[in-house]
Amino acid sequence: MLKFLRKKKIQVPDNYKNLIGQSEYEIFVNQCLNVLKDLGVDVNSHENGDITYIGKNEDSHYFLDNLVRKYVQVDKENQLTEIKDHFRKLQETPYANDYLFKDFDYAKQFLKVLIKPTDITPKLDDFVTRIDYPDLLTVLVLDFEDRFHYIRKDEADLWEVDYEKLFKIALDNISQETVDIRKHLFDDKFDVYVLLSGDFSASFSLLIDTHMDFAIGEYGSLIGIPTKGTVFIHPLPSIDFMDLTSTLYLEMEKFYNEDPSNISMDFYWFDKKSLKLFNKTWNDNGTITISMPDELKKLVNE
Repeated sequence: MLKFLRKKKIQVPDNYKNLIGQSEYEIFVNQCLNVLKDLGVDVNSHENGDITYIGKNEDSHYFLDNLVRKYVQVDKENQLTEIKDHFRKLQETPYANDYLFKDFDYAKQFLKVLIKPTDITPKLDDFVTRIDYPDLLTVLVLDFEDRFHYIRKDEADLWEVDYEKLFKIALDNISQETVDIRKHLFDDKFDVYVLLSGDFSASFSLLIDTHMDFAIGEYGSLIGIPTKGTVFIHPLPSIDFMDLTSTLYLEMEKFYNEDPSNISMDFYWFDKKSLKLFNKTWNDNGTITISMPDELKKLVNE
């Protein structure tokens, strides 16, 4: 008996919906798949902005966040060219990463970290990660040839270097990235520092204690990281600072919805030692209530 497989419908991911429509996204993905087929790439699956293909030894991934952002910004007649150039560039040195894992002294200059949601890959335990922001991941990557390579544990182990040291080197590299830090006044009374960059604002925020002491108040800082390229930081305390969360939430929402590289709509408290999550409650009427962590509440009420 013949078995027929129904072709899975392409669905635009939720975090792309404010950037690209359903029909246009279907065209985009099909163009990507056709280009990869022409390049001889054996694709296994495509789902939620992630194309899985057979690499040298096992499944590998093309994450489409950056490509879809470039795709929607160019004229229609140039969109296919953008896709071809993107994937052809990735094929030029298909196994370059192999050499990097054999030469740590050379590779360490490319180490970086990215802050990501916990659902970036179904095989999360295979990769070198840690938790700095609650409910988010700090992912160790190689920033090489305009591409982020998520480092697997079996790859990192070839260097025979402690993971903690790898993260330290990666953060040292992040500190050398150009991040535009601007001071804005919200609601005519709240000083907010806005970090802007293409890829590393969220990562740079992990350096707040060593590189942004001006953004730390007596009780630490309120932080929002809607996307990898945009971060909001408010020194604490200030009078009625919880009022700021309403204004800031709306501002964060714009960035979160417009950028496929979005991260979180939560608020975090840097207590001068670690990062803690502000409480968020969804109400029956569709509104959201944001409240302080218990430790911060005690400080404010003293």
